[in-house]
Amino acid sequence: MTGIEQRFDRLHRDVVMTKSTAPCKTTALNLRLKYPVSYIMYDALDWVVPQSERLWEDIMKFTKWLAFAGMISLAAMSAASAQDLSFLKNAGGHEKPFTIGVSNGFIGNAWRAQFVADIEEVAAELKADGDVKDVIVVNSTSGANGQISQINSLLARGIDALVINPVSGEALKPVVARAIASGVLVVVADNPLDMADVLNISLDHTQYWGIETQWLVETLNGKGNIVAIEGLAGNTANDWRVRARDEVLARNPDVKLLASVPGQWDQATAREAMTGLLAAHDNIDGVLIQEVMPEGAIRAFTASDTALKPLTGDYVHSYLKFWKNTPDLTSVVVANPPGIGADALRIATEILRGKTLNAEALVANPIDPSYKNTILVPEPYVIEREANTGRPWCTETTKCLSLDEALGMLDGKPDNHSIDSFMSADAIRKHYFK
Repeated sequence: MTGIEQRFDRLHRDVVMTKSTAPCKTTALNLRLKYPVSYIMYDALDWVVPQSERLWEDIMKFTKWLAFAGMISLAAMSAASAQDLSFLKNAGGHEKPFTIGVSNGFIGNAWRAQFVADIEEVAAELKADGDVKDVIVVNSTSGANGQISQINSLLARGIDALVINPVSGEALKPVVARAIASGVLVVVADNPLDMADVLNISLDHTQYWGIETQWLVETLNGKGNIVAIEGLAGNTANDWRVRARDEVLARNPDVKLLASVPGQWDQATAREAMTGLLAAHDNIDGVLIQEVMPEGAIRAFTASDTALKPLTGDYVHSYLKFWKNTPDLTSVVVANPPGIGADALRIATEILRGKTLNAEALVANPIDPSYKNTILVPEPYVIEREANTGRPWCTETTKCLSLDEALGMLDGKPDNHSIDSFMSADAIRKHYFK
C-alpha cells in the first residue's frame, strides 16, 4: 500500500472509530485536525456529516469515495509537484561550505528567544559537520521595515539560502522576490508566505487553535459566552489560527464570541486586554487565548477579584507550574514549539546539499491552496490535567500528555522555557527527503 493509500485508509477507519468516540457534528473537525491535506474534500465532509446524523452507512460510503478521490487528487498533486517544484529553482549551484542567513521578524518574547536559540544550536551542529560555513541570525525589533533592511544586508553578504520568519507577509514580499531573483534559496519558517517560489515550513496552526477552540466548546457543553485574545494582528500564523477558530465556532452557534482583541503575544498587553474584557462583559464563561499571554490574563482575573473561567493555556514552564498548583483552573495546552525554526534550517541545508525533496510531503499553501509548497509539521503535544488519549486529535505524531508528564519534560528548565521539539537530521531525511 502506498503512502497516499495508507493516508486515506486511515481517514476511512477514523470515521468508523469516531462513530463510537465523538458526536457526529464534531466528526468533520476531528478529521480535519488529523488530516489537514485536502480542503476541498473536507469542505464536502463538513456538509455530509451534519446531514447524516442518523445514517452512518452513508458516511461509510462517502469516505470510501473520499479514499478513491483522494488517491487520485494526491497522486496528481505529487506528479505535478515532482515536475514543477518552482521553489527549488535556486537549490543548485551553491558551493560548500554554505552561508545561510536567518531573518527573525520579531524578538519580543521568550518564545522567539527560544526559536533563535534552537536555530543557533542546530547551526553549531551544521558548522561542525563542515558543509556550512556560517549561519547569520538577525532579529528585527522595528517591524517590517527593520526586517526588510536586515534581509537586504544579508543578501549583500552573499548568502546561499535565506530562512525567514516574516513579521508581515505582504510587506516582505518584494524583498523576498529580490532574494529569489538573486539566486537565493528561500525557506519560510512558521509564518507562511503565499508565494510560489518559496518553501514554507510551518507548524499546523489549524491544529493549534482548532483543537483549543473545540476543547473550550466541549468544556462548556456546547453553550456559553467566550472572549478571545489573539496574537499579533496581521501576522500570518495569527490570521491562520483565527480562521481555524471561526470554523469551529461556526459549527457551534450556541457558543457566542463576545469579543476578540489583540494581545500582541505579550503578557502586559494581554493583562490590559483581559481587564477591558472583564469590565465590558459580566457574562464570560470561557477565555480563548494564545500562548505567552495566559498568565497576563490570569492576573487580570485576580486583580478584579473575578473567579477564573475555563481558559486555554501556555506551554511555558511558569504557566504549567501555576496550573498544577491551582486545582480550580480548567485548562488545556497545545504545544507550538519554537523548534520549527531549527527544522526549517535543517531542511534548507539538506536542499543545498542536493538531497531530493519528497514531493508527497508537500501540502497546499494555507493562504493560497493553488501552491503546493508547504510542509506542515504536526503540533507535538496536547496537555490536559489528566491525559485523555481518547481525544480524536491524539495521534502518533500529536501525543496527548498529562500535566505531570509535561512538567517532567521541563524539569530543571527556567520559568520562561517552552516545551520544545525539533527533529534530528536523520528524522528530517526520513520524513521529507528521498
